[in-house]
Amino acid sequence: MKIKVVLADDHPIVTEGMKHLLSAQEHLEVIATYATGAQLLEGLKSQQPDVLLLDIQFPDIRGTELIREIIPEYPDIRILILSSVDNLSDIRYMMQNGCAGYMLKNIAFPLLLEAIKKVYDGEEFIDPSLEELILAAGNKQEKILLPPQLTQRELKILKLIAEGHTSRQIAAMLFLSHRTIQNNRQVLYQKFGVHNTAELIKESMNQGIIKG
Repeated sequence: MKIKVVLADDHPIVTEGMKHLLSAQEHLEVIATYATGAQLLEGLKSQQPDVLLLDIQFPDIRGTELIREIIPEYPDIRILILSSVDNLSDIRYMMQNGCAGYMLKNIAFPLLLEAIKKVYDGEEFIDPSLEELILAAGNKQEKILLPPQLTQRELKILKLIAEGHTSRQIAAMLFLSHRTIQNNRQVLYQKFGVHNTAELIKESMNQGIIKG
């Protein structure tokens, strides 16, 4: 079964180029393209995609307003932001209000395909360059060398857990969704072989990752 994709962008060259590239993939089907927010909202009434590639800048409606209308009405659509805007407040808003991913328009095409597949499968995707930006903004402490088994994000989340922050607080600090933080927490449990937060903190202290 093909993944149905809709493209929403007010630049025809971007839309046509993207449509050509995506339509050449056997597992993807571009079912519609829209150049304005109004066209997108009207088009969704008759056909909904599995994945919506959405810019956040339109001449009539901003993407932040569009998702407020789309997500409650069409909760099964996975929204993947594809924009030239790398403003942290926009990234934070989109990810915390139901979007499945955020990418810049200069992303490599193989990564775009990976993103579409991941969000279709129920995961989230952040452009790697944006992830570094978000982590840098959220990390007020001096960078340290990562243990080989932890990613930068996992270490940051671990440190915030040890400081007593809840998953929702951590999500707000790192501009991520609550679900993403919960998933990362479970991954940390698995990596450390523990079952709860107290055990996680104790084991990370034993390994010298978190200072007592």
